[in-house]
Amino acid sequence: MIRQPKIAVISYNTPHRKTQDVLHGLKAKGYQNVKIFALPFVQRENPFTPIYQHRPSKAIQIVPIIFCENFNYDFELTTAETLNNQLINYKADFVIIAGAGLLPDELVENHKIINTHPGFLPLTRGLDSLKWAITKGVEIGVTTHFVDTEADAGFLIEQQYVPVYTNDTFHSLAYRQYEIEIEMLVNSIELIPTFSEFKSLSSNEFEASRRMPKTIEENLMQAFEVYKEKYKTV
Repeated sequence: MIRQPKIAVISYNTPHRKTQDVLHGLKAKGYQNVKIFALPFVQRENPFTPIYQHRPSKAIQIVPIIFCENFNYDFELTTAETLNNQLINYKADFVIIAGAGLLPDELVENHKIINTHPGFLPLTRGLDSLKWAITKGVEIGVTTHFVDTEADAGFLIEQQYVPVYTNDTFHSLAYRQYEIEIEMLVNSIELIPTFSEFKSLSSNEFEASRRMPKTIEENLMQAFEVYKEKYKTV
């Protein structure tokens, strides 16, 4: 009988779309030993509102502890200050980020934490990677990696291109990228044991981007049409 790995999932203590999709993927793969560590969700006082929303945001409105119970997965509240010790005690084989802000250095130094980034690292680091890739005319991809103390760096697990088709809209492409993110994050558990080395993604060549200013974002749809003509697959 094949041993079931112990999987820890870091998320928020609020209904969260990406977390729910990751848990669906893990359940579909037959993983049983899964535990969710839920961080407090803090609503920003002045949240940034983009012109074009490109990340799926509508979650099933079930509190996380009940969602996990329905999957027969364990659930535990946590904080940024206590999570390190909780993970040490849990002794997970794999730790996945499904939702979290910046994590303490102590945490990423003591655990191999798997993250997925909506872009090619280190080429498109930082926020709004999809939008910046389109604006700059560079290929869109997804990267799974072990995180470290440097933002959007660490060590490479896998990278995939996101194909673009003639009939794509900006939002259909964005959703395809999101689906690939979920798939790669779940599949990383099977992929990691097949590697003996992981390439460093640390680089001084590419700076991490910030939120796209609206003065640039307002021209995003025109930039997308140019991008599509350049990269579309017939």
